Amino acid sequence: MAFFGLGISACLRTESGRKAELRERAEELVPADAQILVISYGDCVELAASPSCARVVFEMAERDPAVRAALVRAEAEGQGWTVTHSDDAQGGWSVYAKRDGFAAVVFLWRSEAYDVDCRDRPDPRSEPEKVCFNTLNVER
Repeated sequence: MAFFGLGISACLRTESGRKAELRERAEELVPADAQILVISYGDCVELAASPSCARVVFEMAERDPAVRAALVRAEAEGQGWTVTHSDDAQGGWSVYAKRDGFAAVVFLWRSEAYDVDCRDRPDPRSEPEKVCFNTLNVER
């Protein structure tokens, strides 16, 4: 029974370490003045150790998505990430990056495209139809 307990304990430490590493990689992409609202972990990569990805919701004081995208790109490059693609679309900007076996995509939503006033800073979990925040997905 003690042997079984040791195996579970080691597995939990390993999962905890993977979560910590995913959070660290995500934080490298979020500018210093941004605030992380929600972070969740999942199994996004087939046959990879669990968890293999993190999903982050964060907010920034800057409202212009083009400026937010430039800030994310600068933060990513300053932290050793390679920005592979960045694009402006109808709903907002996206930034794709990779680093040492990790891949990430950041979406910087354009609130006016969704007819939402983001100055009230609503909780994105309470009003799913309102897009007043930014999202980041990072996976290994």
